[in-house]
Amino acid sequence: MIEYESVTKIYGAGSKAVTATNNVTFTIEDGESAVFLGPSGCGKTTMLRMTNRLESITRGTIKVNGEDIMSMNPQQLRLGMGYVIQQIGLFPNKTIAENIAVVPRMLRWDKARIKARIDEMLNLVNLDPGIYRDRYPVELSGGQQQRVGVARGLAANPSILLMDEPFGAIDPINRDQIQDEFLRLQGKLKKTIAFVSHDIHEAIKMADKIAIFKDGLLVQYDTPEAILMRPANKFVSDFVGADRALKVLGLLRIRDAMNPAPKNLLQANEEAPQALRMMEERRLPFAFVIRNSKPIGYITPKNLKYEQGRVGELAEKFPETLGTREPVRDALAAMLMHDLSALPVIDDNGDLAGAISYRNIQKSILELYTEDQDD
Repeated sequence: MIEYESVTKIYGAGSKAVTATNNVTFTIEDGESAVFLGPSGCGKTTMLRMTNRLESITRGTIKVNGEDIMSMNPQQLRLGMGYVIQQIGLFPNKTIAENIAVVPRMLRWDKARIKARIDEMLNLVNLDPGIYRDRYPVELSGGQQQRVGVARGLAANPSILLMDEPFGAIDPINRDQIQDEFLRLQGKLKKTIAFVSHDIHEAIKMADKIAIFKDGLLVQYDTPEAILMRPANKFVSDFVGADRALKVLGLLRIRDAMNPAPKNLLQANEEAPQALRMMEERRLPFAFVIRNSKPIGYITPKNLKYEQGRVGELAEKFPETLGTREPVRDALAAMLMHDLSALPVIDDNGDLAGAISYRNIQKSILELYTEDQDD
C-alpha cells in the first residue's frame, strides 16, 4: 500500500518558487495499479519520484506499507521497489542476465538463487533464457529491451513497482503487445503499481484507479469507469475526450461481456449430416468447431450441405483468436473486419472459454450505463 497524505513539493523559494504538487492525498491499495495522468508539468512524475525519494517532499507524508518513507534508509527503500522507466536504462556493457541481476546482487543473493531468478524472469516476460541470457541490449529490439526492463524491475520480487511512461518509446504494435503481456503478469503477481502515463487509452487499459492531475492538484482519483462516465469537472471531461462513451469499449474486458457457455458448438469428429440436422433443428446460422476443447474454426449449414465428411475437415478457420483479458473494442474490431457476428474466446491454455458477439457487447454496455444511472 502507498499512502499520500497532503503531499506538497515546491521548487525554489520566494517569488521564484514553483509548486509542482499541492496538498495531494490519495491511497493505492495493495495489489492495485494506479495510473498518474495529466498534461505535461501537472506533477505526475514528481509524485512518482517522491515515492522512492528521488525527489524530496516539501510538506506532507508518504507511507509505504504503513511506514513513513522519511524514516527509512533511501537506498533500502529503493531496493525494495521495482523501477521501470521509458528509456529502459539497461546497462549496455552488461549482458541481459547481468542487467536483471543488478538488484539481487546488491541484496547479496547467492549465485544459484540469482541464476534461477534470471531464468524465471526471462520466462515470465516470454524471452527464452537460452537465447537471450548472454546477449547484450544492443542485440535486442526496443520491445525486447523493454521486456528486460520489466524483468529487471521485478527481479528482487518487490511488492511495489514504480513505472514512468514505461512503454512510451515503443512503436504502437509492440506497445500494445507488451501492455497485454504486462496485464497478464499483473494478473498473476498482484503488485502494487504506481504508473505514470500521458495516454488516456493506456490508462484505461492498465489501471485499477486513475489519478488525474492539473497544475499540481489532484483533480480526480477514481476507477476508469467512473472517470469516463462521471468526470469530476470540465477539465477531466475535456481531458478524457468527447468520445469517452466509445472509450468504454476499451475499458470493458472480453471476460466481462462474453457468454461463458455458448450452445452453438460442434465436435470436430462429428459427421456432417448429423451436424447439419442439429443446426437446422436449432436454427443455428453457424457453429464453433471444437477439437480437444480448443476452437479450430466455424461452420455454417451451407458448408455442410451435401457433405459426408467430418465437421473438423470442413470448418473454416477463424481469422484471429481473442483472449479473455483483451478489450471489447478489439473483439468488435475483429468482427467488423472479418464480417463475423461472433468469435470464440480462449483462455491461457488455448481452450474455449466462451464466445463474444455483437449482442453480448451491446448488453454489457447497456448494463454498465444502467449501473451508472442507478448510482
